[in-house]
Amino acid sequence: MQIGAAIAVVLAIAFIVWLIVRGGGGGGTTAATGPEQTNTVDAVAPRTVPQTELRALAVKLGHPIYWVGSAQGHAYELTMTSDARVFVRYLPGGVKAGTKSAGYDFVGTYPFNAPYHALQGLAKKGDVSFSVPGGGLAVYAPSTPTNIYVAFPRSNVEIEVYDPSPKRARSLVASGQVQPVR
Repeated sequence: MQIGAAIAVVLAIAFIVWLIVRGGGGGGTTAATGPEQTNTVDAVAPRTVPQTELRALAVKLGHPIYWVGSAQGHAYELTMTSDARVFVRYLPGGVKAGTKSAGYDFVGTYPFNAPYHALQGLAKKGDVSFSVPGGGLAVYAPSTPTNIYVAFPRSNVEIEVYDPSPKRARSLVASGQVQPVR
């Protein structure tokens, strides 16, 4: 049993590293569905930040940064790639930024042209889809139900919500908790 858990942790860590190295987005949704916007910015290595800094970064980038709201007892880890993909990871108290564990929720915000249309295309091809409060669309591949992609009409960003529990990932999205940082 412990060997299986260790293997699961190693695979999860490898997945997060792969996401960061390739520039974010799991399951190929972003790369496979449409043109990304090209915004070159200075990358930000993983570090904890207050909510106010997340909001200031959104203003600087010119698009919202999404999250699932504040979480008491958690720190917000910010990571940003040079193509302006922003990751907000929820770290429990005492966990240092940059830790390699993949067992923590994160919300990614990715500049993207016509993400709503792209997700509609994935839904038509057989990925699981459902409506999101506020008129959004959520889509996930049956093979990776822990990673759910969200887009809203007339938006220029695609949102990825990750939770190690597929049920909790879906609940976070379906409940309307996916919101811009305010």
